[in-house]
Amino acid sequence: MSPVDDCLAVRGLGLRLPGVAGAAELATLVAGAAPPPAPVRRFVAPETDLAPLDRRTYAPVAPRIPASVAGRGLRALPAESLLALAAAADADAMAPGGPPVPWPGTFPPDPAGADSVEPDPVGAGLVEAGPAAVLWASSSAGLAEYATICVQAATMEPGLSSPIIGPASAFNGPAATVSIRLGLDGPNETTTGGCAAGLTALVEAARLVADGEAGRALVGGSATVSRWSLAGLAEEFVAAEGAACLAVAPCRDGEPGIRLGRFRRTSLDRSDLAAQCRALVRAARPAGSGRTAGPVPATPPARRTPERATPAGGVAGGPAGVAPVVVSTVDSELVEALAGEAGRQVWHLERSLGDFGAAGGLLAAACAVAYCASVPAPASLLVLAVEPSGNAAILEVFSWSAPTSSSGWWGGHSPPVEASGSHT
Repeated sequence: MSPVDDCLAVRGLGLRLPGVAGAAELATLVAGAAPPPAPVRRFVAPETDLAPLDRRTYAPVAPRIPASVAGRGLRALPAESLLALAAAADADAMAPGGPPVPWPGTFPPDPAGADSVEPDPVGAGLVEAGPAAVLWASSSAGLAEYATICVQAATMEPGLSSPIIGPASAFNGPAATVSIRLGLDGPNETTTGGCAAGLTALVEAARLVADGEAGRALVGGSATVSRWSLAGLAEEFVAAEGAACLAVAPCRDGEPGIRLGRFRRTSLDRSDLAAQCRALVRAARPAGSGRTAGPVPATPPARRTPERATPAGGVAGGPAGVAPVVVSTVDSELVEALAGEAGRQVWHLERSLGDFGAAGGLLAAACAVAYCASVPAPASLLVLAVEPSGNAAILEVFSWSAPTSSSGWWGGHSPPVEASGSHT
């Protein structure tokens, strides 16, 4: 598929991740700080003969619903829909403030519980003309609830299953919950599959905005861990749960901030993924494109490891003209192959934060955005998602503090894009 031409401006970032309090702390992980420990948890399959399953995974992530979201009926929502709603509400609430640099931390937990939260009339509100779309990536939404329905149907009399669990088992639950609860009037879509689905959600958001079907979009990804979801996760990685959301909108001329550059989805030959990924990354960010190849050295974030300015596995620094890369893939050898090329700095999402399934690509993009927000502009990183099937997606996340032109990723294959995102 040809790349999407228009850039998107990032207006807000919402996070609900294990051991990560906010964007600043996430940036320290991308810079190379040690990830939080992941203990072994036991997962059972109630009312079945399946043996318990022990897997390394982080503790469940608390949704911490913002006060701007009406609390009535929240307890009936599945855990993943709550995480998605909390992350999306945070991202949307940041949007009215303009360029999201620096972003504040996440909302504090509500001590009285989600159902006691009253609506806040001074909520997020619309900041762009036109409907607001919701694009969400997940491979675990509704899975535990669907499994429960199947078990109950086989072991109980008809009609004894809770009437709430049927709607909760819907796969598009997170996208629908975000759209309905935040009162958004644009289309909502769910993407699934491998980790490239998260970047596909961003591609779809760019298409909807470019076609005039939406004036802005909330694009997110989420995952939860259950006895049923563990079967599809890579054994060598920690099973991850959490959510992230980016509020995106068309670019404004000359506006400083963080943007998502041109997107590209493609299919690679599985027989030689490493070589093709190296070529894809080289083509995506040619040297001398007008911005620094990597983040500008800056004062380390508060929790960065003090004994090493550029910790192993982080993306800070790197040779001139060699773009740092945030990668989402379950292929560790592929990551090593990318890191072994000309001293390229590579940060592996699954190795640091765990396997998020279809949400991996979106989480990788959120990590790159958080990092760009933590260092002085200009800064630029590539985000790459590669599935074992060969499906791949790539984009550039970049920032600047003065009007400038786009990087022109694809060299002579397409014209550069101005800061406004319009065609030249």
